[in-house]
Amino acid sequence: MRLRPLVLAAALAVPFATAAAQDAPAAARPDSLGLARKYVAWFYAAEVDSLWAHTAQGFRENIGTADWWRQRADQFAMRAGTETEVIEERFRMRNGRPQYWRTARFSDFGEPLLLRFVIDDAGLISGLGMGPLSQAPPTDD
Repeated sequence: MRLRPLVLAAALAVPFATAAAQDAPAAARPDSLGLARKYVAWFYAAEVDSLWAHTAQGFRENIGTADWWRQRADQFAMRAGTETEVIEERFRMRNGRPQYWRTARFSDFGEPLLLRFVIDDAGLISGLGMGPLSQAPPTDD
């Protein structure tokens, strides 16, 4: 029964790893590119339920209903077409809050478009912006 010590060691490591993750500093906010890319994919696919489930309460109160996401996604797709090339994606600070900025070319739009998601400390969407790159808003950085 040589496996028993390994199983016990694995069982003891799980609670330790969980405790270590809980002690992570507040600076380890969930503003990863992976999370932002997931939000963009949901937006392009008009996955309204997923977007609504990850919308911060304050933003929900501003936009009213989950259908707001469908309207924005449909309008964006009608005007822009489909994404053909990602030019740049990065986080920028604007009005003291991190925003994911995705600059891309689209099939039905003459210039690059900028899609911006504001992501709060909990990793929830607390704002959305979109428009031509030439009309990008000022940033804090």
